[in-house]
Amino acid sequence: GISCDDEGHVTGIDLRDNNLVGQFPVYTRGDAIDFWGIPVPESHWYLTKYGLANLYELQTLDLAENTLTGAIEYRPLYNLRVLASFDVSRNQLSGVVDAQVAPSIKYADFSNNDFTSMRRFVQYKASSFQTLRFCDVSNNVIQQDAADLLENTPPKIKQFIASNN
Repeated sequence: GISCDDEGHVTGIDLRDNNLVGQFPVYTRGDAIDFWGIPVPESHWYLTKYGLANLYELQTLDLAENTLTGAIEYRPLYNLRVLASFDVSRNQLSGVVDAQVAPSIKYADFSNNDFTSMRRFVQYKASSFQTLRFCDVSNNVIQQDAADLLENTPPKIKQFIASNN
């Protein structure tokens, strides 16, 4: 279901095991046109965001145990400043995992999908580098050197699971 705060802002989306099928939700329109009828360039993606990317008070997103496919477009999610829990486990998602999906992320579960690689933990994403506590990328097809992935492990992480890759 959908949770809201007293002001009507969406704070939680729980659609776990809800028979969702299809591409992971798209957050930007690639064919957007501005007020004067001029196409918006790709470099101005933030002007074309919609859907989840506009839910600035979103704290939890649970889309686990569905049949979502495709890659996740992470750029718009970086603007969700209070997103703390992100669960897309047990889908058919592919592409790249970015465990530092949002600045306040604490819990990120990408397990049991078809992800083929994972972005390294990076210190320049200072907020999420400090907040991430749990990350599960197990049961995917990630074929990367573990030493490379773990070179900059966030200092406060309590559990990182990467088995069966």
